[in-house]
Amino acid sequence: MNATDTPEVSSAEVKARAQKGIVVLLARTVASQGLRVISALCLSRLLFPGDYGLFGIVAYATSLGVFLGDLGLSAALVRQAHEPTEDETSTIFWCHQGLTAAIVATVIALAPTLVEGYALGAQALPMVYVMTLGLFFSSLRVIPLMMLERKLAFPVIARAELIENVAQVVTTIGLASLGVGAWSLVGGGLVRGAVGLGCIVWASPWKPRGAFRLDVVRRLLGYGLGFQLPPLVGAVSAGFIPLVVGHFLGKEAVGLVNWAWALASTPMMLSIILNRVAFPAYCRLQDDPAGFADYLRTSLRRLSAVLCLFIPLAVLAVPVAVPLFFGERWVPAVPLVQWFSLECVLTTLTGLLATAQNAGGRPWERLAVTVGVGVTRWTLGAWLISRFGLSGIGPLGLIVGLGELWVTAWRVTQLNASLRGLVAEVVEPVVTVSLLLLGAFVVAPSLVSEGLLAQALVGAAVFAGLVLLREQLPGPVPLVAEVRAIIALVSARRARVAPQEPSP
Repeated sequence: MNATDTPEVSSAEVKARAQKGIVVLLARTVASQGLRVISALCLSRLLFPGDYGLFGIVAYATSLGVFLGDLGLSAALVRQAHEPTEDETSTIFWCHQGLTAAIVATVIALAPTLVEGYALGAQALPMVYVMTLGLFFSSLRVIPLMMLERKLAFPVIARAELIENVAQVVTTIGLASLGVGAWSLVGGGLVRGAVGLGCIVWASPWKPRGAFRLDVVRRLLGYGLGFQLPPLVGAVSAGFIPLVVGHFLGKEAVGLVNWAWALASTPMMLSIILNRVAFPAYCRLQDDPAGFADYLRTSLRRLSAVLCLFIPLAVLAVPVAVPLFFGERWVPAVPLVQWFSLECVLTTLTGLLATAQNAGGRPWERLAVTVGVGVTRWTLGAWLISRFGLSGIGPLGLIVGLGELWVTAWRVTQLNASLRGLVAEVVEPVVTVSLLLLGAFVVAPSLVSEGLLAQALVGAAVFAGLVLLREQLPGPVPLVAEVRAIIALVSARRARVAPQEPSP
């Protein structure tokens, strides 16, 4: 089958489709976050830090298989100019299945060593086996999902992902109520994978029909490896939590860290949405440097305004909200939630910049940044954890995250001349707002000596006042004004799509 050119689509149409995709996926995410809140409230009462720790260590061993089983070949198909042929899609499909099978066999062979080395107990070994076999739920959906993403068919994807989220929450809570502990988290993940696979295959009924061609693999591998290795290195970098924390502090500490990250990483859902929509959109804008730069700047500006204004308020509320909604057993995780919430702002902004790097054809440059971050996280993290225990984990993420954001923004400015000045636009709001938040933390206890709720309210008032003062200064990037612009844009869009009243 001969390759066919992708239908010509203007830059304006690409942006319009991308914006529609963001809206649809955002609606799905709001619904999914509602489910996530219900799940967190229920599971926090039914499970213990040890359950989350056991699952976290086992899940890390199997989650690496998701990255190892994908050489970035499907992303290379999304980026290429012509529509994928049957030979190309079939070749990539069988590559995924072969790699996944090899990884499953390797993890199963090494599982006894992992379980024994971390003293995880008898139930951990069957957990590893079951979760590893579940990797096929991810590998089998790669090509059907790629076909939908290439067409920017995100409404279909959003419906499928909402259904799988519902299935996971219902299953996890149901199993936890039966008292099966960490197995409830395993069962929920497996049900989600199976249901999600079924939905994607139903929406994109693709079957391998072409021949396996080694030249397709060789042609796509150069970009694919550069695209896939950074998230793989990032996953290895994140391994210092289950591996290093588990080694020094035990699985209960791993449970506290994983629980805190799960709660604090809610804004990361916004990052996932933007990155999924942005990558195919940026790829379509490769020949329009000005359009590419304008779209990226606008996305970063709006994202930064929302995160920098609202996440600090959530950070101030954490000491009150955690014991109130989740119980006293999770109070030791409060500082971690606060640090991780700030880190997620950095990670979200970096993720969008990294997507621009990949779409701009520089995945190997992204890999170099990720390797540097991983080495820093492991070396500095091991020292901080051994020296300060759990108290060292939060500052580590913020230090490393800020460095990664600065370096990534600097490298993205090299993509084209229209992106000059991007570093200051991205880094300045994060740094200044963090300093304002620190000021609120220092001032609030001196104004109100007792009561966590009173201190949180006073801190929020102080922070809001400092932000409004910042808006009056000539240098900083406007944040409140940007939020007002976003509200005006949403209102205008709703007015355009509202049904018109019939003329009298």
